Amino acid sequence: MDKFINILCIYMFFEKMKKLYKFIAVVLLVNVLFFKTYTSTSANSPKDIQNHKYMESIQYLYDHWVVQWYPDGNFRPDREINRWEIMKIILESSIWPDLWELNNCFEDVKDERFAKYVCYAKSQNMVKWYDDWKFRPYQYVSFAEALKMWIEWFSKKTESVSNWEPWYQGYLNFVHNNNIFSKYEIFPYKNMTRWEMAYFIHQFMLEKEWKISFGNQRKPWSSWCGKEPPATPIKSSVVNWVVRNYITVIWNRYDKNKPIKLILAFHGRTNSNEMVRSYYWIEKATNWNAIIIYPSGLPENSSPRNRSNPGDKKSNLRDFALFDQILKDFEENYCIDKDQIFVVWHSLWAWFTNSLSCARGDKIRAIWSVWWWTTINECSGPVAWIIIQHPDDNLSPYREWVVARDQMLKQNFCWPETVPFWPAPLNCVKYTNCLSDAPVVWCPHSDSTDNRWKYYPHTWPDNAWSEIIKFFESL
Repeated sequence: MDKFINILCIYMFFEKMKKLYKFIAVVLLVNVLFFKTYTSTSANSPKDIQNHKYMESIQYLYDHWVVQWYPDGNFRPDREINRWEIMKIILESSIWPDLWELNNCFEDVKDERFAKYVCYAKSQNMVKWYDDWKFRPYQYVSFAEALKMWIEWFSKKTESVSNWEPWYQGYLNFVHNNNIFSKYEIFPYKNMTRWEMAYFIHQFMLEKEWKISFGNQRKPWSSWCGKEPPATPIKSSVVNWVVRNYITVIWNRYDKNKPIKLILAFHGRTNSNEMVRSYYWIEKATNWNAIIIYPSGLPENSSPRNRSNPGDKKSNLRDFALFDQILKDFEENYCIDKDQIFVVWHSLWAWFTNSLSCARGDKIRAIWSVWWWTTINECSGPVAWIIIQHPDDNLSPYREWVVARDQMLKQNFCWPETVPFWPAPLNCVKYTNCLSDAPVVWCPHSDSTDNRWKYYPHTWPDNAWSEIIKFFESL
């Protein structure tokens, strides 16, 4: 009898274990399937966004079924976005999948795959037609138009603007004040790209999920604000395994809790950074309210001191990377106002700094250039420019100076009319109706003697040092 009971107990034990094993197997299977689905979503990134600055935003939209990749596995972040695409993304990021199945709402929107998005947007008065009753779904959307669509759809309140300001200024101020995009890096009429769209909509989705909040308080502070700076000023950076030296001027009044402007002052081909520091006199005008850096060219101790290597692409000169690294090093060690990054230049190789300010227009707020040239035809963001040159300066043909000026007038949407800005000897005029944050000032100065009173129209004007800071602080 005891033997029988023992056998029965063993049987019951194994039966229970079988059920337990089945349960565990089911749990493991569900876990594996869930894990596979989750990891495949997060790991399935397009080939062309690896290490992209806004990879996180792009991936976030994909993980939330707002965007898809192209069949070749790429996202094409720099591709411009058109009108039907932006309608689809706005709606799928906010009310998906509860969309009405509508179509045939415009002459050029019938039963295409995007028709329900466009037609739903029309039914909600999100979009209007052109004079020919067409929607033009494949037309690209400007940055300003995209801001208006998104901000109004999400019912965000914008500040009122005066009659003389452009129609988009309130929308631009909204993204600026809420630290989404800086208005100093945006061309309102430039077509919006896919990565810009991804980053913008990502911020609105995070705000909708209560993960961030829009407080309408601009905070362009670097990450090191509130922390102690290095014991001694940074005087070099490593760029492509090469140590690049510079002179750094930081006043004793530096406050770790108060963002400070950053000024990079470049020298020309023949003079060293020590020499240009001696006659720029920028420090005299800053009233201790700036960190000033004088980077050295290569080679450091002989002429010509170069800013590029032979064969460099015009859009990617060698010392663009020097600027990037200096900016990174100082933002990671000091409390920098990222809306107040300025560049000053005199003499030969001015084309480098002017080209730099175009290539890094999303970071550089303004440039003061004595001598003028540029190798880039389109800037990455609006830059305030003050261009100074003596008309008789034979180191730079006057005709080239005029061509470069006209390029910037077009870039910053300036009218050809001018108003007086500074009197003699700088003889500056300011062009009217430029982008509100990107004025252009033209100064055919008349100071033509050097410090030995010899005729030298390539000179640094005597009172330039005081006007530099005055111009920067007027922005």
